[in-house]
Amino acid sequence: MKIAFKFLMVTTVFLIISCNKAETTDPVIEEESFDFVVGDAYQGGIIFYIDDTGEHGLIAYTEDLGEGTWGCYYSDDPDYLPPFSPIAQATGIGFGAQNTQAIVDFCDDTNSAARISYNLDANSYDDWYLPSIDELALVYQNRISIGGFPDLSETEFPYIYASSSEGPGAGYDNEGTIFYGRSFVYDFSDIPIIEDTRELLSTKHNDFLVRPIRSF
Repeated sequence: MKIAFKFLMVTTVFLIISCNKAETTDPVIEEESFDFVVGDAYQGGIIFYIDDTGEHGLIAYTEDLGEGTWGCYYSDDPDYLPPFSPIAQATGIGFGAQNTQAIVDFCDDTNSAARISYNLDANSYDDWYLPSIDELALVYQNRISIGGFPDLSETEFPYIYASSSEGPGAGYDNEGTIFYGRSFVYDFSDIPIIEDTRELLSTKHNDFLVRPIRSF
């Protein structure tokens, strides 16, 4: 009986020690770290902007998709006086997707820069969109990291890219309401058309280069 009792005591002590050890050696679950850097290849393109959280940002596609207009300069909709009711006026960072959705919802023009971007399904992602003018300015600033742009110093004609941001201009209606017949575009040329100016306004029926982006 004494031998059995001693064995039971030793077993109990061993179990207590084992349990305590297990409690102190559980792996520590660390929070996920985000080490995104502008220029990283990620989710179908190249990161060119990271927000203040460090967790989210913008990715540019690495090729142009030809040229497109802003779209729907004229309309058959009797409730819309072409081409001038504001649809996608936002210019800031984070508004390209909203602008693009507004344009494609309104406009059936297959050659619009917004729809060309919206229809892109590449590198396992189909949520591309046309950047706002401020997002497009960031694309320009990080064009070397993004890649896919020609050597602009060797070209003699302007390289101008479409944005999804529309702007005022091109006249007024009979009641004095300003027309929204223009859109913002960005001059990527080695020597800009207008000195010291890259952000321009152009009529909506002109064709410009298309470079889609997406969010992460």
